[in-house]
Amino acid sequence: MKKFQLIRIVSSSRLDTSTIMVSQSLAKQYNLIPGEKVRLSVGQVSKELRMLIRKLSEGADIVLNPATIRQLYIKSKTQLYGFTAQPGKIRIGPVVGIMSDVYQTPGKPFGGQSFFIRQLLTAGKQMGEICFAFSPQGVNWKRNNITGYTYGKNGWKKSSFPMPDVIYPRARAYTSSKQQIRRRLEKMGIKFLNSCLIGKWETHKIIRENPDLVPYIPDTRLVKSFQQVDRMINKYQAVYLKPVTGSQGKNIIKVTRSKNGKSYTYQYQLNNQPIKGSATSLSQLKNSLRRVMGNRTYIIQKQINLIRAEGNIIDVRIIVQKDHTGEWSVTGMACRIGRKGSITSNISAGGSGSKVETVLRKHFSNEEQRIDILKQLHFVSVEAAKTIEKSIGQCGEMGVDIGIDKNGKAWFIEANLRPARQVFNLIGEKDTRLRSVTKPMLYCRYLAHFE
Repeated sequence: MKKFQLIRIVSSSRLDTSTIMVSQSLAKQYNLIPGEKVRLSVGQVSKELRMLIRKLSEGADIVLNPATIRQLYIKSKTQLYGFTAQPGKIRIGPVVGIMSDVYQTPGKPFGGQSFFIRQLLTAGKQMGEICFAFSPQGVNWKRNNITGYTYGKNGWKKSSFPMPDVIYPRARAYTSSKQQIRRRLEKMGIKFLNSCLIGKWETHKIIRENPDLVPYIPDTRLVKSFQQVDRMINKYQAVYLKPVTGSQGKNIIKVTRSKNGKSYTYQYQLNNQPIKGSATSLSQLKNSLRRVMGNRTYIIQKQINLIRAEGNIIDVRIIVQKDHTGEWSVTGMACRIGRKGSITSNISAGGSGSKVETVLRKHFSNEEQRIDILKQLHFVSVEAAKTIEKSIGQCGEMGVDIGIDKNGKAWFIEANLRPARQVFNLIGEKDTRLRSVTKPMLYCRYLAHFE
């Protein structure tokens, strides 16, 4: 991990509450002037202080009155903190809030994301960040602070924190109340690591605007009628119906035209169990699928002739992220293999993982072709991330899903602004998984101007 300027803060009741004492070495490094007034900021909380510069005992860089330390929400006596300074201003941190949904699960306040959030908190602390996790409902507008959680040797601890410099959004953000909270936080000058979640159709329209990506996009339409569905089935024999705002492969339907052209067969997952059926007319198909489709908006996409593992569907999950440089790069990629009989590759639906190189060797004997496929995967994933960001606003990470057909051509499937990383553990790439945790926290430093 890159080394950053980290400092130790010491408390002394002998120092008055209007003073900050800075070590000579730190003052020299940042051209700080004794006696001048500086604004010390921790997240969105700040206090004007008079600066003293002294030769401090080893291990101390800044000394503050205990009351000032409490006022600025500096809690740990042992943590080293990130530091940046410019004329008249000193900043500690950055302060990073990880926004997620809170659950009533003992020992797992953030449900299935609890372990991932623990890793984020650890990574952030190692680079001097003041990190905490919170739910949108934990924001206290009157007190101008947030009730959140940290994790230590005694488990999860609830406490109050300042409004942060940056928020890493990991909550399901489709509700209007969450969007309203986000907009209010943004108005305070708080940066968000990712823009708001967007649906599959919006993503498809954005990607289609980039002529360099058009060759990698399967024919995709917004479902407006079942006559349109019928036309797509007649054209491609098999299609996928996907909810615009769905995730984890839920409510996805595969529809196939029978060889004699007189009936339809369909399949979808319900409670992780495959449901199969057939219909002899379009109206019967529509009625049969009403149970799973409900009133949701759907897209329809031609089926890609994907490579398979013993008949099971395969796609590639690519994590594309920024770090402290602010530049996009591929963090890692892995193949997801759907469980037997499944129409999707999702790990949450019982899928498994495999290394991309292993899968490519099994399906493509020519080394040049394998190299070309890897180049396609890198290009499509990074170019898709850049294209989406250009349209919707600043982003720091995406999970890009790409299919590979039997001819070795890459196909863009979708991009996820809240990507899971579980597949890297399944294939034994723990370093890749850890890197995918560290990079967003590095990007938070970049967003907060702690480069």
